[in-house]
Amino acid sequence: MSSALGLTAEALMGYWDGTVPVPAMPRADDLTRLMRQADYPRAAVLAHEALGLFSVRPNGTGYSLYGTEEITSLLPPSPAKLAEQMVELRAAMDLRADRLPEILAQTDGIAGFFNAQQSLGLNRRRYTALLIGAMYDAVVSQEQRMKHFCSILRPYDLSPQIQPVIDTPGHSAYPSGHATESFAMATTIAALRLSGRGTPDAGLIDAILNKLTPAAEAAPAADDTVMLFRLAQRIADNRTVAGVHYPVDSAHGALLGLSVALGFLAHCLGGGTAQPIPEFAARADDWVGDFTLSKWVAALGVGTTTGWRRDSSRMAQAQDWHILPQLWRAAVLEWGPGPTP
Repeated sequence: MSSALGLTAEALMGYWDGTVPVPAMPRADDLTRLMRQADYPRAAVLAHEALGLFSVRPNGTGYSLYGTEEITSLLPPSPAKLAEQMVELRAAMDLRADRLPEILAQTDGIAGFFNAQQSLGLNRRRYTALLIGAMYDAVVSQEQRMKHFCSILRPYDLSPQIQPVIDTPGHSAYPSGHATESFAMATTIAALRLSGRGTPDAGLIDAILNKLTPAAEAAPAADDTVMLFRLAQRIADNRTVAGVHYPVDSAHGALLGLSVALGFLAHCLGGGTAQPIPEFAARADDWVGDFTLSKWVAALGVGTTTGWRRDSSRMAQAQDWHILPQLWRAAVLEWGPGPTP
């Protein structure tokens, strides 16, 4: 093909010494220039910004996720807690026959399950797909850093009788990656839906958190946001049924995923003191029993003086050259007219 192209060029151009006019260089806006790039460089640009928003490092007793300030502190489980949680795994094994098709499908990814529930239509919501991809890069990086620090044994390390029905991943059990990613996905999609329907930027994070309370979770009417988190819980719980995670892995992975997604969202909304996010602190040894959404929202402590919620934190102020806030605004329009300016 290249030789044919060369022959065509020679045939068509005639004599030319290479002279061209000095080009005009009109500069399109940042988002337009981003969308003109090929898939890989575009994703790399977004990942660079998303990954720069967070860090995970030791805090003296456990490990913390940081933005500008500490966002979430996790203290991993003790050996005694792991042994205690094995009883929950044994009970969960009885669900394998019913759950196996889901378990197998979710080893290859979770996006299809959210797409089935929420009609993401990523083929027509191109900005949404890019935004979720950038969020996902940030989430996976933080979860793997946390796993590296914690280095918790997998269930089959404690007993060969667990007999996982899928391959056990080659990294720390705690926190669960599937829980981290599914709860981050649920948070991001919920934010897009709420914003597209007109929820103002200043109230968006609280609008999500207000759905993560025992009263909202137990309400009889189906709610779009609650349904997202029910799906996230189911995906996470399937990993315990499969035999590769303890329930506490999912509880704290879900908390980490929520925290990263809220920090990512705060950045997209402009960051700084105008967009506070909750600060959480959780000890794995305090978690008792299995992982359910009702137990998890009660542990969050939204609107209470108990639970994991401690205070408020913040992300750095977004700069006018940041691309994720521009991408966010474009993605919101794919879900509706968005909030009134």
